[in-house]
Amino acid sequence: MKTNFKMKEATNKEEAIISILDVMKENPLWLNKVTDSLAILLKTIEEEHRRFLLEKSVEEQVISLFVKLKTEYYNNDNIIWNGKWS
Repeated sequence: MKTNFKMKEATNKEEAIISILDVMKENPLWLNKVTDSLAILLKTIEEEHRRFLLEKSVEEQVISLFVKLKTEYYNNDNIIWNGKWS
């Protein structure tokens, strides 16, 4: 099934948190391919506690998770591209 979901960009920890939370909320199928321990933990906790966990995490962990999510996003064949790279 094709999707129009567009992952948000990030240039710092706060923007990465917003993008990660958006991905977690939308729960696209390609999210299952991300095996990062922080991603697995985020999947198992309640939505209202995810931001707290991300804010308390080390910046490098959050950025690393964002990069892994973005990589899977680009590798996903079910994205309908708008002709531009995000």
